[in-house]
Formats: sequence, structure tokens, C-alpha cells
Amino acid sequence: MCGRYSNTGKKGDAFHVRMAQLLGASPPKSDHGYERFNIAPTQEVLVAVADEDGRRMQHLRWGLIRGRADANPRFQMINARAESLRERPAYRDLVQDAEHRCLVVADGWYEWQKPEDPKLQRRPLHYSLAERRPFCFAGLWTAGAAPSCAIVTCEANDVARPIHDRMPAVLPEAAEWDAWLDPALDGQAVAELLAPLASDRLAVRPAHPFVNSSRNEGPECLAAAPPEPPVQLRLSG
Repeated sequence: MCGRYSNTGKKGDAFHVRMAQLLGASPPKSDHGYERFNIAPTQEVLVAVADEDGRRMQHLRWGLIRGRADANPRFQMINARAESLRERPAYRDLVQDAEHRCLVVADGWYEWQKPEDPKLQRRPLHYSLAERRPFCFAGLWTAGAAPSCAIVTCEANDVARPIHDRMPAVLPEAAEWDAWLDPALDGQAVAELLAPLASDRLAVRPAHPFVNSSRNEGPECLAAAPPEPPVQLRLSG
């Protein structure tokens, strides 16, 4: 968790233009990372960063690599726990320095509900802001051996907790984006941004099983889910 998410907006739509303006960030030249319905680890994702070259939007590999560029994918970190960022050697220098904090652009994420019947597929669910608008995940990144990032997670709120005890650290407002990238704030100062999103701001809906495979992409991922199969009763005698 978070292991799959979406950023379905188009490049140049009102939100992404406004986000770049609010951040004072130059947009990427490529439209890669937009209109994505099923973003998975190791793929390139759209983020905002702020370093010695200024604020800008760019693409990073999802799965933080600290060390060799050819590191085993199993040991690339896709998530970083908010509660231990300042203690873990892999993250403490990154969260301390705003140049290594990033904003991962998204409009929702997926979780899977286990069925009571183990023979049935897990049921995919899509979480989003109640108003169904884009937002950002708090992230950490490094140029390192290969430009890469991890999404920060926190404890789940009341809406997300029935399915998973963790959720991404969601930053829905421009003031929070600005604070996360603010070089005047250290790791301790930004820690308060990593609280669970208020439950009344989070919505959840069924997604389509098409999203179960990370190879699948497109609006079908968020199409109406098919009805649950009827329970088959076994008659005795």
C-alpha cells in the first residue's frame, strides 16, 4: 500500500495548468504520465520537485533506488512510512531536505477487498477525494543512480481502514503542496502534513476487475463493476 493509483487528467486541463501556476513550476514537455488509469510500481510517474534548478514537473521511476541503478526491483521502495521517516536511514536525509521531497500527482488510488469465498477474485476499490478532483501524494525522491521516488503513507482514516490499515499521505490543497516543497521547513516541520486525510473528504467506489492486471490501462479500469455472482447453494439429499 499504496501499490496502484490513477492520474486520469489530460495534459493542459484546468487543474494541471493551475497546479503549475500555483507552484511556479514549469510543465513537462512530454504528455507522459497523464490520462493514466492504472499506474504501477517501476513505471514513470508525474511529480513536482524543487531543487537548485527551481520548481518543475518531471517524471520519476516509482520505486525509490538508493544505490545501484540496476538494483533488484524487489528492494526498490515504493512506499515510505510517515511515522519513521526521520529514523530510517533510507529516508531521513531525504525528508529533511526539501530538494528531495516531491509531490506525486494523482486523482485516486486502488485497494483490493478480499472476498469471503476464497475462490472468488479480490474486489478492486478506487479511493478519491469526495469532490473527485486531482490532488498530490507526499513523496520522496532522489536523482541518485536513477531518478526515482516513493510515496509516503500514513495510518488509514475511517473510510479506508476497513480494507487496509495504511493509506497514502494525501495533500489536497495548494498551501500543503507549497509547504512540502518549502526549503525553509525541515523534516520535523513538515511532519504535520502527513496526517490521514479527514474521513469526510474521502470517497470510495468499486472499480472494474480489468484493473487487477498492471498490464491493463484505460477508462475500463474505472468502469462500472460487474454484479457479484449469485451464491450457489448446495442441496443435500
